[in-house]
This record gives sequence, structure tokens and C-alpha cells, in this order.
Amino acid sequence: TDLVVSDQGGKFGPFDGQLLVAEFTDAKINRAYLEKVDGEYQGAVFPFLQGFASGIVRLSFSKEGDLFVGMTSRGWSSLGTRAYGLQRVHWNGQTDFAMKEMKAKPDGFELVFTEPVDAASAGDVKSYAMSSYTYLYSSAYGSDEIDAQKLKITHATVSADKLHVHLRVEGLRELYVHELHAKGVKSAKG
Repeated sequence: TDLVVSDQGGKFGPFDGQLLVAEFTDAKINRAYLEKVDGEYQGAVFPFLQGFASGIVRLSFSKEGDLFVGMTSRGWSSLGTRAYGLQRVHWNGQTDFAMKEMKAKPDGFELVFTEPVDAASAGDVKSYAMSSYTYLYSSAYGSDEIDAQKLKITHATVSADKLHVHLRVEGLRELYVHELHAKGVKSAKG
């Protein structure tokens, strides 16, 4: 429902340059990392903040770097329990372990994390699961995921700084959504 660039010079965490994307029905905010490759934008979307009081319709940063979230149900259904509201999100200075970026590579993806990974779990291909799918593009509102396939991750290589992991993936499909789950990956702190 709304987009805002995180451009707060580190006052709202380590995600400067990324988009925050409001979501009405689920009353949450996703985070989008974008990169331009051969003149075309592509990117990855990550869950970011959830549990807001109502469907989100507006996002705005204050001069202090806090995010103000404007909400209303407007008669539509939302996971939030209130008819409307205004909430402020203030970064407490602590960054959770998370995937910060996901960059497409010819043979897979490069993952960038907010803090060092545990090399054993991040280097184990069983820590990841990936699938790809697309949608039926038409004038109708929405579509189910179609033409879904599970993909095979063949290698997971952890960088020396333990902030990057390169995944080699078999079966990449151009113009498809690629969904990654990294449930087995732990931070170096556990």
C-alpha cells in the first residue's frame, strides 16, 4: 500500500537504500533489496516487521529516524484488530540476525547477512530449500502460484568474513520468482 526508502543514515538500522513496503491485509512491513543488472531492476523481498494494529496505508520517516505507520481498516479485512491507528517504530540500536541482501548470480545467489554466520550451518546445503514459480498474469485480480518447481542447491560457500554465502542452484528459471528458505542457518553466536 505504500513504499518508503530507508535513507536515515543508519538511524533505522543497517538497511539504508532498501525499500520498506507496507502490506494492508497482513498488517506488516516487508523489506526489499533492489539491484540493477544490465539496466533492469531485480531484487529480493524479506519479512521485516509485523503485528501492527490495523492495515497499513502510509509510511513516513521523522527527522529523528523513526518510522511512522499510518493505518486503517477502511472496511476491508486486515489482521489488525483496530479500525485505524498511528504507530511509531524506533530502532533500539540492536540488529537481529537476518539476511540483508540476496543478489542474483549466473549460477545461483549471493546472500549477505547482518552479522557473521555459523560456517557449519550456513555451508550445509540442507540448511536451505528453494523453489520457483510464476503467476498467471491477466486482468483478473490476483493469481495462485503456478508452474512451481523445487530447485536443488548444490553448493553453499561461506566467505572468509562469514557475512556472505554463495549458493549454487540447479534449475534457475529466468523471469520466475525464486523463493528461498534458510531455516537451518544460524549466526556465529548461535
